[in-house]
Amino acid sequence: MPSITTWTRLEPRARAGDMRPALEARIHDPLWLLARQWQFGEYLADDAGSPVWIRVRARSDGITAYRPGPLPSAGTPAAPVEAYSPGVPLEALAEREAVPSADLRAAGESGRHLLRLLDAAGLGEVAAAVLRTWKLPPPGAPDDSPATAPEQSAAVRRYLAVMGGRAPDGDLAAEALRPLLPTDEVPPDLRLTAARTAAALPVLRTWLAWHDARYLAAPAGDDAWQPARMEYHFSVGADTGGPLDGTAPGTEVTLVAPEYLGGRLDWSDFVATGPTGLAPEPARAEVAATVLPAPAAFPGMPARRYWEFEDARVSLGAVETAPDDLARMLLAEYATVYSNDWYVVPLDLDAGTLTTVTSVVVGDTFGSALGGPTLMPPPGGGAGDAHWSLFRLSTASGGRHPAFLLPPATAQGLEGEPLEEVLLARDEGANQAWAVEHTVTDAVGAPLDRTRAATPPEEPDPFARGALGYRLMSSVPDHWIPLLPVEVRPGAVRLRRGRLTRPLPDGGREPVPPLGRLLDPGGTLDLYHEEVPREGAVVTRAWQYARGADGRGYLWVGRRKRTGRGESSSGLRFDTLHS
Repeated sequence: MPSITTWTRLEPRARAGDMRPALEARIHDPLWLLARQWQFGEYLADDAGSPVWIRVRARSDGITAYRPGPLPSAGTPAAPVEAYSPGVPLEALAEREAVPSADLRAAGESGRHLLRLLDAAGLGEVAAAVLRTWKLPPPGAPDDSPATAPEQSAAVRRYLAVMGGRAPDGDLAAEALRPLLPTDEVPPDLRLTAARTAAALPVLRTWLAWHDARYLAAPAGDDAWQPARMEYHFSVGADTGGPLDGTAPGTEVTLVAPEYLGGRLDWSDFVATGPTGLAPEPARAEVAATVLPAPAAFPGMPARRYWEFEDARVSLGAVETAPDDLARMLLAEYATVYSNDWYVVPLDLDAGTLTTVTSVVVGDTFGSALGGPTLMPPPGGGAGDAHWSLFRLSTASGGRHPAFLLPPATAQGLEGEPLEEVLLARDEGANQAWAVEHTVTDAVGAPLDRTRAATPPEEPDPFARGALGYRLMSSVPDHWIPLLPVEVRPGAVRLRRGRLTRPLPDGGREPVPPLGRLLDPGGTLDLYHEEVPREGAVVTRAWQYARGADGRGYLWVGRRKRTGRGESSSGLRFDTLHS
């Protein structure tokens, strides 16, 4: 029987033995393509070649001095200068604060560690003497917790019910041992014999070194936090301009961070100024590198190919500018017209250095036909760019410093839950500014939500019958701390932290102080008026952890200031009637 099945092979069939015509991809209208090239300006010649290699030489000076607080002025003592090593994150050094000894949980943990070390060394009697001398108080002690927070008192009582009398207070032990151990002595309250003292000294020194190295703590009164600004203020110094071998000093350059808000430090937080007495040690190095430049790239930049789609997340055509919005128009013009004229030159620098570029030599595609490589003019020395700068520090006089700062900041760190949170807000209804304590820490270091523990405001009884009553002022919650305008000197107004009062059973009233450290309950807090803007501000305290360039881990308590959530209303009213 005959078959009707046929087969067709799906494969190209060359009509000639030469494959070159098929691979040439000929254009049937070359005049159209030439016109499009002319329309896009591809025939414009700038007599400029593309860079092939770039050789950079620079001088790098390390930061070697640190001083907290503002710069010294006439009649104002300056904070002591500390030697600085770039291995330590500069944020940790600037943000560190003295951790309060009232944290009973941390004190109990360090005390238990001391007992474990003594027991492991076979010094059980010394451990018993340590526990007897510095034991944690039992629950119900007068100083266990402020009476203004019932939940805080309950949390402290629960902790002391378990640890009271069973663990020593490590902070008290460290305070008593620190001045005596260098002289091979122990506190007389331990009542140790000479033999037991000699056996316990190595263990006590090991424990004290561990206790003091748990976190970074600033000396009393030498922290960089400025309560009147709710910001950090500090300065670092570098020795520049001397010989590369460091045999002779050069010129001192002080880098001041006047408004550091906390978080991550960057070069833009600093302002360069002249010598201020930091006297940094010279730490100079020469930087020389020959690199291959790469075209600058950014998301949404025009694609190099005709039929390639740009990044849809960036729409340069949707940029809205006003006639006076020069910065935005300049950015749009750079992205659409001049972005392909810029190149990136990578240069490896050490963190914590102030680098000055001394020479830049460019070798382009023209080669030696037009005189060889080109020595570029210094930044700001070319035609028309005397006032142009990028990544250059501002100076105190309004100019630009020629060096580039690479601060020794943390690349990525860990931040704990806020130990304290204070909201600085305006209340237009009451014509008042407030500092609202949302979160504080109790005596065992745990966060306490003051919005739940606050005493509710007094309100009139809605079921009371009788004549109308007059109320001079309504009540506000306890955690709303008033900020009252005070003229500290003629023409200068500050916002001074006030205090509320609450009734007592005997008919009197007692003041309600702030419970956190941010509002400085033990002193007078005068905030600058501009630090409480209309949008408000949120200030927090939290544990921070980061790893430095030396590989070590650093733990400290830092503060951070962020933008607030707008205006707030306390419900404060004056001159009201109620029945």
